Amino acid sequence: MLTRRLLLATAAATLSRGYAFADEPYPNRVVRIVVPYPPGGPTDLLGRLAAQNLATAWKQSVIVDNKPGASGSIGSDIVARSPPDGYTLLLGNNASQGTYELLNPASSTYATLRDFAPVALIGVAPQVLIVGSHLKIDNARDLIAFAKANPGRLNYGSSAIGSAPHLAAELLKLATHTDIQHIPYNGAAPVMQAIVAGTIDLYIGAPSTVMPHVQAGTVRAIGAVSPERIGAMPNLPTLREQGIDVVYDSWFGLLAPIRVPSDILDRINRDLNATLGGDAMQAELARIGFDRRLGTRADFGDMLQAEITRTRELIATAKITAQ
Repeated sequence: MLTRRLLLATAAATLSRGYAFADEPYPNRVVRIVVPYPPGGPTDLLGRLAAQNLATAWKQSVIVDNKPGASGSIGSDIVARSPPDGYTLLLGNNASQGTYELLNPASSTYATLRDFAPVALIGVAPQVLIVGSHLKIDNARDLIAFAKANPGRLNYGSSAIGSAPHLAAELLKLATHTDIQHIPYNGAAPVMQAIVAGTIDLYIGAPSTVMPHVQAGTVRAIGAVSPERIGAMPNLPTLREQGIDVVYDSWFGLLAPIRVPSDILDRINRDLNATLGGDAMQAELARIGFDRRLGTRADFGDMLQAEITRTRELIATAKITAQ
């Protein structure tokens, strides 16, 4: 009898602690931010910055979990199928959230506007056009002239099919009527290894990816694919300054499974905006190649819809396929 009473008392205490734990304010345990790309790329950099800031604000562990593969869809699918409790988040971008599902409508396991809730837009990465040091080309005008004179001879790399580097390069080809071959890679880091080795000729990527190699002299930056010159590279003229009307950037933000309670999503948005505010953090984001873009969850949702529409139109015009 004593043993049975002891077991019942222990079970009751355990259940009581469990219910109390569940009732504690969010977050009361480790939060995971899934980055659907390999370490070292721009999405990973921003994910780690967000995790560090939220961990400091919450006095709770926030970890980054890299789940690369299939143009960001593997990590995105993991988050879409995670419990809607706010403890698994996604650091997504315009490739993993929009482009992949548009290119793979039959096989995509998620649809961004249906399966994810926008949490917080963090920043936008302007893109930079670079060439390998094996090409004796110093500006975008000369690159386009060479490409037109040698159709099909040049190639460009991308971090994945449907990634911002891929779509930006296809937009450049459309605008300049050039034939440049596409070689996709799995992530930004292997692309940079390839262009340094001379395997590929050019690449359009985020400043955080290309700047260390530009500074080392292993690649050459020849144009900013942005409306204005990039703060981290103020001496680099834009493509528009060189007579090429092409602008493309990449957004980065936190998303959650669709059924996460709104009060939790509001808390994450509010705290992330607070930790990323101020001049010092804006300068830090600029240093690693991002323009800070903060706002409400509704603002982020509106931007997501507009970006998916823009991507759909570009895919159709450029006749981009998943193969």
